[in-house]
Amino acid sequence: MQTIREKLRENRRRKRLRLLRLLIYLSVVVALAVAGWRYVHQPGFAFGSVDIRGTSRLTEQDVIEMAGSQPPFNLFNVSSSRVRTALEHDTRFQTADVRYVWPGVLRIIVREREAAVYVANAYQSYLKLDYSGVVLDVTAAIPDANAPLLVGEECGNVYIGETVANARVLNILHFLDKIGHDANDQIVEIVVDASHQVRVQLRGGYPVLLGSADTVAEKAEVFCTVFDEIKDKKIKAEYIDLSFAKPYIRLNGSENEVILKK
Repeated sequence: MQTIREKLRENRRRKRLRLLRLLIYLSVVVALAVAGWRYVHQPGFAFGSVDIRGTSRLTEQDVIEMAGSQPPFNLFNVSSSRVRTALEHDTRFQTADVRYVWPGVLRIIVREREAAVYVANAYQSYLKLDYSGVVLDVTAAIPDANAPLLVGEECGNVYIGETVANARVLNILHFLDKIGHDANDQIVEIVVDASHQVRVQLRGGYPVLLGSADTVAEKAEVFCTVFDEIKDKKIKAEYIDLSFAKPYIRLNGSENEVILKK
């Protein structure tokens, strides 16, 4: 029969064994976790996928490079915040949302910047601007008809990714943004004369007078109203004048003026 001292000694031995087993178990778990972490982060390990929405100009390879990683795509090696920061500094995109989606998907939703106008700069070349005045490209000539040409204004020495400072140009861009793309697509040229009066040339062949470049954005609503009224009509006009309180059309070959509903 065990004495009290022997029982205490036995209990201490059992506690030491339990503690030893626990330490061994924790060591194994930690070792497996470290090995697993190293395994999933090693080059060549592929996990997860990229879901890109809102553009065809961004690829999975672009995302991997933005994350500072290497192919194949590995969600464990990709930082959403790093990708988001890179996209926010990419002049091709106006907004970017990057998030993790279960199971194992990195979802990227972007909104592309759209060309609004071409305008001359200080070095006999042209700036392609978006609707907020950000320079999307600098070209020696106008490469396409995706945006109208703005004549009569220059934006100085500006580089890709910068925002122009010309207030009249920014006012015109604000006007174009407000009228919407259907109406904007019908504008082939915008002219600012020596007195800073704005004239837009429509594809139909006649100009629309908008008044001062300083207040041109205020003409967006009436321009849209008039545009919707005449877009399906074959009007032989000399010009449409929206610079006054009551807009009107001057018809070709006559002194007649048609007052438009405001």
